[in-house]
Amino acid sequence: MQSFSSRVKEDLCQSGIRHSHCARAELAGIAHACGALSLGAGGMHIKISTENKSVVNRVFSLVKKLYQTECQLIQSSSQLQKEIYQLKIQPPDFQHFLRDLAIPLGFRFTIDCKSELFLQLVKLNCCKAAYLRGSLLGGGIISNPQKNYHLELISGSQSTAEAVISVLADFDLHAKYLERKNSYSAYLKDAQSISEVLTITGAHSCMLELENARMLKDIRNTVNRQINFENANIDKVVRSAMAQIENIQLIAQYQGLDSLSPPLQEAAHLRLSYPEAPLSELASMSNGLSRSGINNRLRKLAEIADSIRSVLPNPT
Repeated sequence: MQSFSSRVKEDLCQSGIRHSHCARAELAGIAHACGALSLGAGGMHIKISTENKSVVNRVFSLVKKLYQTECQLIQSSSQLQKEIYQLKIQPPDFQHFLRDLAIPLGFRFTIDCKSELFLQLVKLNCCKAAYLRGSLLGGGIISNPQKNYHLELISGSQSTAEAVISVLADFDLHAKYLERKNSYSAYLKDAQSISEVLTITGAHSCMLELENARMLKDIRNTVNRQINFENANIDKVVRSAMAQIENIQLIAQYQGLDSLSPPLQEAAHLRLSYPEAPLSELASMSNGLSRSGINNRLRKLAEIADSIRSVLPNPT
């Protein structure tokens, strides 16, 4: 069964590529997330690794639109029952290509989110959204919203994770940083923020799927809270009725119910006859009493029982 992450990436790949500046920002997001500088026989190039075929096709389209050149599928291998694709990107003017993607020349793949290159790359809001779309395509993991809420944007460097966090912050989305053994992530764990990321990046079908799952969860939680509340009320009614019956039995044993006034006798007999009935039902079966009226009489019976208990010898 296809994962929610894969469906999100397929959804994102349906987004149109209208402007070159947005295409550049999206390609940069992908390269920053799952790319690496590499030196081979043909010279310096960027190698993109992904297990998603839709992302492969998206990278081919972006590179062709921007640089009128083709990517090369240099390796396709299976690891842990997953197909891994590796793409080689090597436009004729490679240094210009690196500047376009805000990647400094050198073997350390670091991204400075405060550099002029990066700030120009994500200057427009549409380019910020495109960069996040690329980050999702290159290193996004999103949990099935029917289970829990977790979005993680994984990359191979701390600087890239910091760049992603800074772009998310521009949309008032406050991601947290997570460092593992071989990866660095920006992550979000609340449904509202994840839904906003999907909307911003263009994964509208998956956003609706998440919102539907969230709505169903909210309904279930509301129903469960109501059931728990009702169960707690039932328990409270039962405990209260048992205490009232105990009081009446104590009065009957030591004083006799005949010693009570007629109104209190009526309340005592009603409670003994209907031990599980709530006060509202007892009131409806009484001689014109309200719920508060029957409650007052049962409280007076409790006071009489307490006075009896006060003179009884303590059990040894």
